[in-house]
Amino acid sequence: MSFTDTVEPTSYLKAPQTKEPEKGPVSDVIGAVSDLLSPSAWAAEALKAAFDFDPFEEVAKWFAGDWEGYAKCADAWANVGKLTAGIAKNLDSGNGTLDRTWNGNAADSAFVYFEQLADKIEGLQDDFDQLKQHYDELYAAVWAGADLISGLCKQLLDEAIIAGVAFAAGTLLAETGVGLIAGYAVGALEIIQMIKTWGRITEAYSACEQAVMISVTASGAIVGGLGTALQSFPEVGGAYDHPGV
Repeated sequence: MSFTDTVEPTSYLKAPQTKEPEKGPVSDVIGAVSDLLSPSAWAAEALKAAFDFDPFEEVAKWFAGDWEGYAKCADAWANVGKLTAGIAKNLDSGNGTLDRTWNGNAADSAFVYFEQLADKIEGLQDDFDQLKQHYDELYAAVWAGADLISGLCKQLLDEAIIAGVAFAAGTLLAETGVGLIAGYAVGALEIIQMIKTWGRITEAYSACEQAVMISVTASGAIVGGLGTALQSFPEVGGAYDHPGV
């Protein structure tokens, strides 16, 4: 009697891949924000007038990390799920072969054990697939948040440049009186707009952070379930005790 595997489970253990969005990975999106860390002198002055911190540096800190590596984890979970399904399929096949050539109480107990073991292992695939889904969703949320915030940061820089130019013009035209008032009035209005834009940026980040926390909590529950499942596998030798042994 010989046992032949119907699938090769280890063939699923491939290097994880990830499909990047059309605009590039999160690192590229946030890289665009990092490029704003050295604004023009005019914009820098306006940013100092509006904030007591560097908003672009703050945003870069929010999204620091290897998010592309995280995205690849989703593919890794899917591959592990396929591995467990392949192992279960081989166990079912071998159990059927064994059942056709072995009879008696011990054979019946062995059949039940391998059947339950295969079912347990096969059931793990659903957990790994759910982990993949949550990892994909988390990465998508982070990418969408980074993309939105990157656009808002560019808007913030444009507003800072306008405010800086307006303040500079007001200073140059200070002797006219009217020029001073007009320049500083425009600059003040842009400062107000900059503060509103920063508010939109923080709101977008809060929404992104909330999505991340929901996904992390769900993933943690799945990992906990996996731990419980691994501890409840059927035990060998518990089902049959030969009277002659």
